[in-house]
Amino acid sequence: MKKNYLKGSYTVEAAVVVTTTIFVLAALILCTFYIHDRGVLQSMVCEAAVVGSNFSTEEERSEEMQKVTEQINGDRFLGSREISGNAASSAKRVTASWDAEYPVPGFASKYLAGGKLEIKQIWTSKILDPADAIRKIKGAGELLTGGDY
Repeated sequence: MKKNYLKGSYTVEAAVVVTTTIFVLAALILCTFYIHDRGVLQSMVCEAAVVGSNFSTEEERSEEMQKVTEQINGDRFLGSREISGNAASSAKRVTASWDAEYPVPGFASKYLAGGKLEIKQIWTSKILDPADAIRKIKGAGELLTGGDY
């Protein structure tokens, strides 16, 4: 009589393959969340800087930057915590910068990265004055044509 049996090597091999696959998939998901959070933070910083550069008066600029700053919260992020930053304007430029911390789970990451990754995004935008640009273009046109358009 022959006995039908399966070899134990299939079980051991499956245990190794499935475990490795689960860890790789989990790492890919965490990396995807981290990249998503970086992209969201960058878009928010760009929006805050550009909004501040589009208005002619300092009051309008400050009001709009304040509105955008209030909209930046943790609702859009998948894993980042401790989101902080500001937007400030000077006479010629608007600068927005935000920081966030992305926690990385795992035993080894606590030793390698301190258990978290930092996300820092900074964007600077030049303040535009469209009325001044139009005046300069008209003045250059008058110089080139002798005053007649």
